[in-house]
Amino acid sequence: MTSFAPKVRRLAASDKLIASAGVAGYVQAVLAPELAVMLVMEDMRVDEDEARAILRNSKEIGDLLNEEEDEMIRDEDGEGGEDGEDT
Repeated sequence: MTSFAPKVRRLAASDKLIASAGVAGYVQAVLAPELAVMLVMEDMRVDEDEARAILRNSKEIGDLLNEEEDEMIRDEDGEGGEDGEDT
């Protein structure tokens, strides 16, 4: 990442996506998904279209296995539900 950061920052002046989302947003929205495709291609020995299909087809199980808890707003005591009320 450190070798690409200066180039991405330079591109931020002319690239609307980088300018609006910032470098971190660009990495998350563009580079990470493309890297995932490349890793699947290498690991599964498939072409790009098949790798993208594998990622699409595995999304549901990935969501189930990596379920995130709902965000909760906590009061100063560290308690509270989604709306800040004690639960």
